Amino acid sequence: MPSFSVRFIKTVCDDTGREHRACEAAFKVDATSLSAAAQQAEIDFCKQKSVRDWTVVADVMELRTPPAGA
Repeated sequence: MPSFSVRFIKTVCDDTGREHRACEAAFKVDATSLSAAAQQAEIDFCKQKSVRDWTVVADVMELRTPPAGA
């Protein structure tokens, strides 16, 4: 089963008004497909942060597929 790299990102502003991307969580998810990995990542992230909706904490979920042949 492939492992997908998942990161949840929040865009924040510094004191000068410049935007920066802050990683709220990063982990690996074993799943049969990209969509299954996204669903599992949402569940895991929500449990970790004790929220019902991951978008309360992060703006973007980034998923990276495993390299070909891995």
